[in-house]
Amino acid sequence: MKKIFASVLIIVSLSYSQYSLNVERIGGAAHFGEDNTFRATLVYNGKTINTVEQKLPFDVPFPASYINETTGIFVLSFPFDGFVEVYNANGEKIWEQNFFKEMEPNYERTITVALGNSVIAFLTSDVTLPNALVHRFAVDGAKQWETVLPYSMGYEIAFSPEEQTIIAGSYFVSNDKVHQSASMINTKGVIDENIDILFRKAAFSEDGKFIAISSDREVVVVSSETNKELSRTAKQTNGIITDAIWNGENLIVQECNVVTSKKERFYYSSPTFISYSR
Repeated sequence: MKKIFASVLIIVSLSYSQYSLNVERIGGAAHFGEDNTFRATLVYNGKTINTVEQKLPFDVPFPASYINETTGIFVLSFPFDGFVEVYNANGEKIWEQNFFKEMEPNYERTITVALGNSVIAFLTSDVTLPNALVHRFAVDGAKQWETVLPYSMGYEIAFSPEEQTIIAGSYFVSNDKVHQSASMINTKGVIDENIDILFRKAAFSEDGKFIAISSDREVVVVSSETNKELSRTAKQTNGIITDAIWNGENLIVQECNVVTSKKERFYYSSPTFISYSR
C-alpha cells in the first residue's frame, strides 16, 4: 500500500470487477491565472465510457472521487468550494449539491462520501460551524434527511452492505484532548449509538452480526443487532492500523509503518497482519 504526492502528474487507478475510475491530477500551477487539470475517465470492463475534465485555478485543491463499481455512479467532491457533483453510468453529470451556500471557500472543511447502490450519504463539516452533518440522498438527488453529529469536524463515513446503517465519524479538539465519536445512524436518520473512537474504516462480518470499527490506533468490535461495543484492542506494532477485514470467525487487521522521504512524501511500509478471534 503506497501513497504518493507529486506536483506534476499523479495517476490513481481504482480497479473493480465492472466499473472503475481512472483519475489524473495534472498540476504544477503556482500563480494567478494558471490552472491545473483534473481528468476522470469512467471505464466499464476495460472499455472507456466517458471522460470528465476540469480546469482548476492554481489555489483550488483537486476533488476527491468515489465510485460504485456495480452501478457506475460516481461522485466528485470539492470541499474547498463546498459542493459535490454526481455522475451516472454514462459519465454524465446528473445533479450537484452545494452544502455551503453563501460561505467563503475554506481549506478547513470536509465533504466525504458513502456511495451505495440506491442512496448516497455525505458527511460535511466546516471549522466555522458547530456540528458536522450527515445528509442522505437518493441517487437521483432527492434529499431524504439530515442528521447532526456530536462534534464539529467530520472524518469518515461508511454504509453497511445492505445500506441500512451509516457509520459517521466526528471529532473536536479542546485543551489538547480529542473528543471523538463513531455515530451509528439508522435508515430514519436517528443516531442509535455513539462509539468512542476516531472512525477511520469499518469492516462488516459476512454473517452481518459484527462490525469492526478502526481508527489508526485501535479496533472496536460492535454488535450489528444492538450497536453496542463488544470488545476493543489497541494496535500491536509501532505503525498504524491501515485496514481490517473479516475472514470467517477471525478479524484480520493490517498495521503499517509510515515512512517520510527526503522530499516530504510519505508512504506505508512493512505491513503486519494480525488475526483476532471475534
